[in-house]
Amino acid sequence: MTTTPLVCIVDDAADYRLILKQLFSRHFPAYSVSFFPGGSDFLDRLSQLDPLPSLILLDRHMPTLDGHQTLLFLKEHPIYKKIPVVMMSADASIEEINGSYEACANSILQKSIDFDSMKTQMAIICQYWLEMNLKPVEMA
Repeated sequence: MTTTPLVCIVDDAADYRLILKQLFSRHFPAYSVSFFPGGSDFLDRLSQLDPLPSLILLDRHMPTLDGHQTLLFLKEHPIYKKIPVVMMSADASIEEINGSYEACANSILQKSIDFDSMKTQMAIICQYWLEMNLKPVEMA
């Protein structure tokens, strides 16, 4: 039985979440998408998600629990550490990029505000992580 891949998008910008919601519903209906306004909200609900996310898109800069702190928690957890996490940030500084990879981000995406660019980014990210990438298999 194949389950629909779940993409979790964690971003404090309501307008960005709305654009991504419209984009996924129109152009990527094969994926289930859940949105969270922050790292704390996401981590509070993560254990209740069934299935677990196949991909997490995580904003780097958020109040309270930022993307970096959320990423560190995920990558230290024995189950969640296997979920691919793509960090999203408008800041493409060397420090930002290196810090994300040092915290074990699987990829880093510079946020775009152009709808067509966002569509292209999401198509490539989802195709790679949800369709092409080979995932770890639990040993029996």
